[in-house]
Amino acid sequence: MDEFVTKIANYWNNLELSTLLIALGVLIILLSFCRWMLKIMKLTPKGADRTLEEIDNMTGAQFEEFVAAVIRGNGYEVIEMTKTTGDFGADIIASKNGENIAVQCKRYAKPVGVKAVQEAISAMKHYDCDSCLVVTNSRFTKQAMELARDNEVVGLWDRNFLKYMRDRAEK
Repeated sequence: MDEFVTKIANYWNNLELSTLLIALGVLIILLSFCRWMLKIMKLTPKGADRTLEEIDNMTGAQFEEFVAAVIRGNGYEVIEMTKTTGDFGADIIASKNGENIAVQCKRYAKPVGVKAVQEAISAMKHYDCDSCLVVTNSRFTKQAMELARDNEVVGLWDRNFLKYMRDRAEK
């Protein structure tokens, strides 16, 4: 073992400064390349890479698929996409860390009102979820925000928060 350590020490002693600087430069370039590749590989999930203009022009069903992709990209498992009509107020049932969440999607041009929050609360009870979420490409009325705040289990994703969650979604 001492012989091995001696050989390593002799090797380092015989290296010139220029060789060390070249090796250090190559290492820095390699690390920078790896970091860049990791950043590139952090892609958004398929379907979650839509612009706000594209989102505004989606059908209701397309918006639900988009929201499901964003939810998946943020670590949730989509358990169920409910049927289009008669869905009891939830479009998506998702799960994260053992907690189920009922998601109501509203692609509107106008602010989303109290009715959507009431539907989400109802869906949460019907689907036996721990919380519920209303997601829109628009914004919420003051009354909707107040009802959600009063019911503590209701989350609201408005246009800005949806954009934020879209941007942080990972594959």
